[in-house]
Amino acid sequence: MINNIYLFFEILGTVAFAISGTVVGINHKLDVFGILVMSVITAVGGGIFRDLLLGIVPPTSLKSPFFIIISIIASITSMVIATVIKSKREAFNIFKVARFYNILLLVSDAIGLGIFTVLGIDAGIAKGFEHNLFFIVFLGVLTGVGGGMIRDIIANQVPMIFRENIYAVSCIIGGILYVILRPELNHYFALSIAVACIVFIRIISEVKKINLPRIEY
Repeated sequence: MINNIYLFFEILGTVAFAISGTVVGINHKLDVFGILVMSVITAVGGGIFRDLLLGIVPPTSLKSPFFIIISIIASITSMVIATVIKSKREAFNIFKVARFYNILLLVSDAIGLGIFTVLGIDAGIAKGFEHNLFFIVFLGVLTGVGGGMIRDIIANQVPMIFRENIYAVSCIIGGILYVILRPELNHYFALSIAVACIVFIRIISEVKKINLPRIEY
C-alpha cells in the first residue's frame, strides 16, 4: 500500500511535467518528435541530475524506462487533445484557448515542481544524508527544476527558475517544511502538505505577480 502511494506521486509528477513540456513544445511549434523529446526531458531531467549527484549510474529513469513511457503516453494524449481543440477552435474564442494553455502550463508545472522536490529530498534521505539539510534540500530543488531548465533552454528561453515570479524559492520553502514535518507526521501526510505548499506558492505568485527584486539600470 505504501509503495503504491509513493508510485502514485511519482506517476502524477511525471505526467504533470510531461504535460508542461508538451505545452511548451506546442507553443514553440515543434514537430511531434520534438514535442515528445521536450516532454521526456522535462519529466525525467531533474531526476537524472539528482541520480548523478548521488552516484547512481546509470540514472534510474534510464535503467528502467517506465517513467519515460509514462511521459510519452501523457504527451501523446495531450497532443491529441490539443489537436481536437484546434479543430474546434472556430467554436471558441481564440484568446480563451490561449489562456487555457497558459493555465495548463502553470498548473502542471507547479504540480510537477512540488512532487519532484519532495521526492528528490526523499532520495537524499534514503542515501543517508538526512542530517545534511543543505544537501537534501538542494537535491530536492534540483530534482524539481532540473527538467524544466533543460526544457526552457531547448526552447531558447531563459529558464523559469531565473525569470518567473517565485519558482525555486517555492521549492526551498516547501522542501524545508517537508524536512521539518517528516519526523513529526505520517510520511505521506507530510509529503502532501509540502507539495501543496509549493504548488500554492508557485500559483499564487504567478496570479498575484509577486516577484523577487530585480536590478534596474
